[in-house]
Amino acid sequence: MRYSENDAYIIQRGGRRSSSRKRGGPRRSAGILITVLLLLTAAICLLVVFLPRMGGGKSVGASASVDGKTYYFLCTAETEDKTQCLLFAKNASDRGGAGYVYNDGKYRIIAAVYAKESDVKTLVTVNADSFYFSLTLQGGDYASGDKAVIEYLTGEWFSVVSAASTELDRGNITESAAEYAVSSACDKLRGLAENANSTKLKAAILSCRYEPPQSQTVLSYIRYVNVEFIVSAISALNV
Repeated sequence: MRYSENDAYIIQRGGRRSSSRKRGGPRRSAGILITVLLLLTAAICLLVVFLPRMGGGKSVGASASVDGKTYYFLCTAETEDKTQCLLFAKNASDRGGAGYVYNDGKYRIIAAVYAKESDVKTLVTVNADSFYFSLTLQGGDYASGDKAVIEYLTGEWFSVVSAASTELDRGNITESAAEYAVSSACDKLRGLAENANSTKLKAAILSCRYEPPQSQTVLSYIRYVNVEFIVSAISALNV
């Protein structure tokens, strides 16, 4: 703020001093107002910086709620013997099943995964010696990167892969079309996983990829991939 020569006399005595105060009154008020505004601005800045830390280190909008999801796994066999496990898995694969080995203290041979319990129950009734079990991807608050992965995995990705295996089994699409749809969906999921906030979720998804072996049919491998991604994600998030 600049001052005139008259303003310089406010420190003098007498009538000249009184006159200067009257002339400097509006400027003094403006100065006080500016000071108050600056203090308020500083206070707001401090609140912006420190309130997120007081709230547990999460900024507003850093996380969002995700619904839990339960999956049902159709199994063809169960054993505690490794040699038998490999034979059972090969048999399931040869019949078009995933042949995925899930170990929870016992080797369970998974043929396929379903989002509806009613579907797997129907299959158990028409497949001798089959049974099923379920795993749940826990819902809750997840960071935005994790939320994107989970919602795509449990939504569009699962629908694409499941439909590919179903339509291929029915003869409604070709193997090349089924593989293209599934590999594209897997690439997109892995791309989203690159931005996952959870290192465990990121590692779990990136450890899975669509790379069909020569010893497995397209149908069997698509079902294998369907199971592998779901089990890996659930294991990473439920630890």
